[in-house]
Amino acid sequence: MRTSRRQSPQIRSYVGDRSFEEFAGDPMCLDAVVLRIITIGEAVKQIPAGITACYPEIGWQKIAGLRDISVHSYYSIKPTILWSIIQTGLDPLEDTVEAMIQELE
Repeated sequence: MRTSRRQSPQIRSYVGDRSFEEFAGDPMCLDAVVLRIITIGEAVKQIPAGITACYPEIGWQKIAGLRDISVHSYYSIKPTILWSIIQTGLDPLEDTVEAMIQELE
């Protein structure tokens, strides 16, 4: 879980204040974000289902599935999907993982 938590700030640092067009036009930034998405997905896969079931507001299977797509079908990942995750998905995931860590400590 801690591994997952560390990825969101890295993704935000890569994207910075770029517009979508700047983000989508920067292959190095896209690659860096995809690597962090893979890392998040792998970390999520390691969380026991009994724990993730307590947090149904997060699409755990979708996160793991995106990891699989990123690894096995990299070129099918659209920048619009990544942008949507960055804009709307990172904060809820980060907050939930933080809450999970706090509850388990």
